Amino acid sequence: MIQFSPRRFGRVIQNDALRIMRPVLYTTVALFGLTMLVYLFRAGRVSDQAQGVQHVLFGCYLIGAGLLLTGVAFQDMHHPLDRYQYLMLPVSSFERLMSRFLLTGPLFVLYGTLAFMAFDIVGKQLVMMYWEIRQPPFSPFTAQTKSLVLWYMLAHLVTLTGGICFRTHAFLKTILFLLGLVLALTLVENAAERMFFPDLFSWTQFENITPLPLELMPRFAVSWMNVAFVVGLCGWMFYVAYVCLRDHEASDGV
Repeated sequence: MIQFSPRRFGRVIQNDALRIMRPVLYTTVALFGLTMLVYLFRAGRVSDQAQGVQHVLFGCYLIGAGLLLTGVAFQDMHHPLDRYQYLMLPVSSFERLMSRFLLTGPLFVLYGTLAFMAFDIVGKQLVMMYWEIRQPPFSPFTAQTKSLVLWYMLAHLVTLTGGICFRTHAFLKTILFLLGLVLALTLVENAAERMFFPDLFSWTQFENITPLPLELMPRFAVSWMNVAFVVGLCGWMFYVAYVCLRDHEASDGV
């Protein structure tokens, strides 16, 4: 049975926020300095590509820093000494999972977006002062930004589950697991295509020698079905993360 107390959950998320606050602030300062350097040196060379540069930086910061933070979200649970303090806290598995999911997911996206908007404002003011070039501000509501946030949230759920399941080097092991999964799916797809269309393939090369007679679409034709699939996939991954966390805590983290 899932136990949830709003008052207890507030204390859990406050405790988790204080635990990660220092490394997040240090990383923010470092990325601020890096952004200023990129803006200053990039503006003097290709001022017409400023819009693309800011989206590349935002995507790298969001996905890179966010997934690294997510990968170590449950590091204390696997630590040989810290896990005893972790297991002694009077909170349920669902409350603990929701706390770290929100901190490394939606709240991190909000914090990262606001921080990068501040980086962008300061950086473009420096560009204006040094190069006398006015550039358009960063907008978090563009289609490209929304796509980055969506892909981050999907990768975040996978990384969070990996952080629970893997005891050491969770981030690297999650990446290796995903690479192995993609490779396995690619091999299965190729084997199925060779089975149904043997005349279109050669045993001397992996790709088909002539185009397939039909187009394989990786999505549904109706948009609402794609949305329902993504929502269902996220719900399923969250449930898997909860079950793994509950089973791990029930076994005393061993």
